[in-house]
This record gives sequence, structure tokens and C-alpha cells, in this order.
Amino acid sequence: MKTKKFRWAKLLVLGGAGLIWQRTTEFRWLLKQEWPPTWSWGLKSSILIILAKHLRFLRQTDHWDQAALQAYLTAVQVRVSSVTFAEVRESLVDGFEQTQQVGSPIYTLMYEQSRRSAKQKLRLVLRHLGGQVDHAGFLQLQGTHDLAPDLAPHAEFYAAIRANIWQAYPTKEGLNADELGARLHLLRSWFDRQNLQYVRRNFTGLTDWEKLQAYAIQAHQPLDLTTNAAFHNRSEDPESVPQNFKVQLPAHNTANKKRYNNARMAEFIVDLTSGQFVSEWNAYEVDETGWVKTQVAPADLAQVANTESLNYGIPHGAYADLGKRDRSRHQNLDVEHPADPAVRRQATRLLRSPATLAHAGPYVDLVKQLPDLAAWQAVPPAKRSAAYAHYRQVCQQVGAVRGYASLDKTGRI
Repeated sequence: MKTKKFRWAKLLVLGGAGLIWQRTTEFRWLLKQEWPPTWSWGLKSSILIILAKHLRFLRQTDHWDQAALQAYLTAVQVRVSSVTFAEVRESLVDGFEQTQQVGSPIYTLMYEQSRRSAKQKLRLVLRHLGGQVDHAGFLQLQGTHDLAPDLAPHAEFYAAIRANIWQAYPTKEGLNADELGARLHLLRSWFDRQNLQYVRRNFTGLTDWEKLQAYAIQAHQPLDLTTNAAFHNRSEDPESVPQNFKVQLPAHNTANKKRYNNARMAEFIVDLTSGQFVSEWNAYEVDETGWVKTQVAPADLAQVANTESLNYGIPHGAYADLGKRDRSRHQNLDVEHPADPAVRRQATRLLRSPATLAHAGPYVDLVKQLPDLAAWQAVPPAKRSAAYAHYRQVCQQVGAVRGYASLDKTGRI
């Protein structure tokens, strides 16, 4: 008992009244720290006071629960092992900054460890980001937090979001169930923007496609080109030659935790000729406050109509890593989704997606595997219309779409 009383008294002296927060068990690790022998009680007290301020802010302003705050303590515990006071203080400041970046390692840990319900956690993310729908139906982010700049397309945070959406919206109604679901649908556009920026900023290449491949190689994330791209080849003429192909990653689940599945969650649309990303974010203007202006020029409507869309469910593609329960989630969450912003509704009214071969339509994918792109790009532009018509005819004859490189020298599959 004397030891416990001594520790409690020491805690009061070191941290002051500001450190008295709910249960002292969450500060036991502080008392067990092996502080540098040259440190005075004043230096130790300064660190404890900084941490107390962080915890108070995270609880009162950011509305994290006790379990999430314990996760924060666990995360910064490792950081309180530097030699100098300046290094320890800097590491704590950096740790706190991560809590203000949605999807950062520490934010992700707090999100996962929080004991709030799935809907409460999803709502908290939108609260941090300040997600509000404007008069044009677009989700504007004007919150206190930003998306973490190093949030990668295969990040664990996305898998955690997907898992919570599955928990919160398990029925056929999907995201149409409530207002939160409608905002979560619109939020995926911002995740798309983050993925595009991450690839463009962090990898080199002559085209976006080359940068995407460099990312996939470095991050060991396999690419999937097998899912149908008809919805991303909208045009005024359903008989026209496809302009884009679709890439999803990772091709199969690479999440490290059993309860997660990140398969084919991130999506990129690539121009077949230029190798650049096709995206609504190529058309929008973002002002200095982060407000997105969605009035776009008519010439840019194709970017909006054919844009990428992050998947909360799992598209089927050519891979069979879906449990029976999961097979309908893509349809319920991603295909039969709530209303899009006005600009996308306008774009998809003017530019229509072609019917696919499977639905007795004229459209077939040109790219189903990596060699297909090079084979198609080798066709002179003046001959592409005839080449596509021939390839489509062959696909109709064999009843399968296997990619342009599957044609042999005689023009058969």
C-alpha cells in the first residue's frame, strides 16, 4: 500500500492536477519509464504535462473514447525512449500531429482500438474531416483534420473502414439506409483523390500508369485488370472504341489482420493512349480553403463520367477470394449506391456506358492482363476502329473476353 500511495503522490507532484483523468492505471507506464539519469524532476514533469494536454484535447475536442486514448498512450510509449528532452518532446509533438491526420499510423491504431460502434466510428471520421454535403450534392471537407499525406492505397486504415461499413450496413439496402451512408458514399471520392495524389507524388515515371506500376512493385501489391471497365468508358456512341482501362489493387487480399479484406478496394482508371489517370479530380478546381468547385467545362465531363470509385464491397473480377456472405456486398454498397453529386449525374446523363458482351451488347474490354496494353498501343491510331471491331467479333464468336493480346497472328483467340 505504501508503494501505491507513493506512486500516486509522485504522479500528482510530477503532472499536477491536470493529469488526474479517469483512472490512474492508464498512466502506470509513465511511472515505469526508465528516464535518462541526468533528467531532473522538472523535465519529467514537463513531459507529463505535455502528454496530459494531448489526452485532454483528444478526449474533449476530438471525442475519442477511453480505449482510443489508451491506444495513443501505447503508441507514444515507444517514443519516450530518446536521450534528450528535445527529442522526446519532438516525438510527442509528432505523435500528436498524427492524431490530426486521418489514416496515419497512430490515428489508425486509435480508430481500431476504439470501442465505439461501427457507425459511431465512421461518424467520428466524418466529423474530424468536417464532411458536409453542399448545395450541389458534393461532400466538402472543412474539418480540423486532413487525410494523412502518406496514406497509401493499400493502407490498413482503408481495410478498417471497409470492415466497419460491412458491420454498419449489412443489409441489401446498403448505404441507402440513412444519411450517414449517403455521406460515406460521397467520401469515397476523397479517398480516390488521396490515392491519386499518393501515386503521383511518390513515384516516378513518364505516365501515371508507370508510376502506378512502380508503386505496386515497391509495395508488393498485385494489380488486377480483370474487372469490367464498361462504366468507365462512357461516351455519346456505345459502338465507339474503348478509351480507358480499369486497374484495381491489391488483386487479392493482402491485409495482415484476419478480420480485414482489402482486395480490389483501390481503383484507378487509365487512358489507353496516354497512360494518364482519368479522374473527376482532373476537372475540379480546389481553392485555397480546400473548397471544391465542381462546375466543370463540357470538355471535362468525360473525366467526371469515367472517374474511378473506391470499392467498399469487393468486385468479383477473376479472383475467388470472396466468402459467400461477401459476394453481394459490391452490388449493395458500390453499385446500388446513394445519389451522386449533381455534376456526376449530369455527366452520366450525357455520356452513357455501353452494354457488355455478357448482356448482348457491343462492349468488350481491350485490357485484361498486362501484355494487352502494349499489344493495343502497337496498333496505329488510324486502324484502331477496325481492329476493335474485329476483336469484338472474335470475342462474340468464342463467347469470352480474354484481352487484345490473346489474338494470334491469324486474328483468332
